[in-house]
Amino acid sequence: MRDFFNTDNRLMKALSKLFDIGYLSIVFILFCIPVVTIGAALTALYYTTVKVIRRERGYVFQEFWRSFRLNFLSATKMWIIELVIIVIMLFNITTVLEGTSKTSGYMLGAYIVMSVIVFAVSCYAYPVLSRFVMKNTQIVRMSLYLAAKHIYFTIPLIAVSAAAIVSVFLLIPYMPIIPILVPGLASLLYSYMMEIVLKKYTKKGDAETDGDGAPVDDWYNE
Repeated sequence: MRDFFNTDNRLMKALSKLFDIGYLSIVFILFCIPVVTIGAALTALYYTTVKVIRRERGYVFQEFWRSFRLNFLSATKMWIIELVIIVIMLFNITTVLEGTSKTSGYMLGAYIVMSVIVFAVSCYAYPVLSRFVMKNTQIVRMSLYLAAKHIYFTIPLIAVSAAAIVSVFLLIPYMPIIPILVPGLASLLYSYMMEIVLKKYTKKGDAETDGDGAPVDDWYNE
């Protein structure tokens, strides 16, 4: 019985990890409520998932808040632009579906393809922002490049993201417990694929620096 409550016990470690995932999901959902903060929350979610959940460095809220605060302006600008594009695409798709012209099918296909490209770029953009110090234009260009070059990861990344969004919005009326775990679990699964890609472009000392610009801890290269 004493071994059961030992913090080194595998079961206790698993329960502790599950608790952290649930806690991270709750923090993420709360920070998404203002809507305009979703970009910064997504950036912080990925950062915290890799650093705390996988690398066991720091604490959930402290690391989430650190990333949220540092990347707020860049992530918010990027999210607002993305949100505007999403609204425009949805409006265009709805308009085309209501039309009866011969070109409606071609237009619908074009809008769907553009929407998928935007979604694919966003799948990389926030993790890239959480890892590197870049201008937003550079982040978008790099994300587009990664989405095209690593298409074999892009497709499952899109699938995981879409499944998480659908799970939260469709199942919450019937299973309120879903949002408590979905964002964290999806981000964890997401990170196993995303880290394979990001590590190819991350040099030692690249990602995190202290106030003097010196490298802090290469946890992201482990």
